[in-house]
Amino acid sequence: MIPFVFMGTPEFSTVILDELEAANFVPSLVITQPDRPCGRGRKLAPSPVSLWAEARGIRTLKPRTCRDQVFVDQLKALEPVFILTAAFGQILPASILEIPDKGCLNLHASLLPRYRGASPVQAALLNGDKETGVTLMLMDEGLDTGPIISRSRVALTDQIGAGELNLALARLGGELVAESLCPYLEGKLIPQPQDESRATITRLLKKADGEVDFDQPAFQVHNHIRAMNPWPGAFAFLDGKRYKLLRARVFEESFVPGVPGELHLIDRRMILVCGEGAVEILEIQPESGTAMTCVTCSHNFEEGSIFGACAPCEDPGEDR
Repeated sequence: MIPFVFMGTPEFSTVILDELEAANFVPSLVITQPDRPCGRGRKLAPSPVSLWAEARGIRTLKPRTCRDQVFVDQLKALEPVFILTAAFGQILPASILEIPDKGCLNLHASLLPRYRGASPVQAALLNGDKETGVTLMLMDEGLDTGPIISRSRVALTDQIGAGELNLALARLGGELVAESLCPYLEGKLIPQPQDESRATITRLLKKADGEVDFDQPAFQVHNHIRAMNPWPGAFAFLDGKRYKLLRARVFEESFVPGVPGELHLIDRRMILVCGEGAVEILEIQPESGTAMTCVTCSHNFEEGSIFGACAPCEDPGEDR
């Protein structure tokens, strides 16, 4: 068994761990973020990766910062052959990058150098990309700038949302890592430098990023809605009440007149006018309510109502 350390936090990471376990790669140590307040009671809850490791009796550490010297010394004492990160949530300092003989590897949810940074899945959908993928890279001190070990691609449909795509990329990434580790460790996969001229950066999303701008063309509004689902969630306001727009599609039938955000009810379907064209909202969730398909709740809305932005006092929320 090859001694290695895995660093990850959300469900995305556990899917990768499942694939590695199936390929007989089990980490000697798991590193994850500290327990966080969760739910209405705000009780401390462990991360999905922490629960995965606990169920298998794998030692777990939860450092508040990877720069803590005690933590760094613990990693050195383990003498891992490599460290693998996937959606860990902290940037590794040089003191950790230099520990393993085969380096620190990272699985990133894009085809690097495109979409470096915190929100590559959402960026691919916002831009209407026809394909995306995952990249296994050898880490350096930059933000997703290290040389590429291997990549795997996947085609995108117009209806896939960020939640579904995130899970698909986790599975694809787990397969890629499992297939690449032995060739890499044996020196058969040589990391190749990234083309800096093609690099793009994504940022951490905020709750306010979910607000829908109906002045945009219909295809952009549709891409925005699917990119923001499930977090931070696409939303708009009607009569001062906030509605989450969970699923939509571009309305490609007859021309729909009106101002951006104006609602038309057509055969129990909810059609919203955009700057160019219109979108059909398929699933909606009212403030403090449950998600509903629009064909079952459209009778609760009035023809000609205007969905749009709230008053400037609306709290933009925090970073994720």
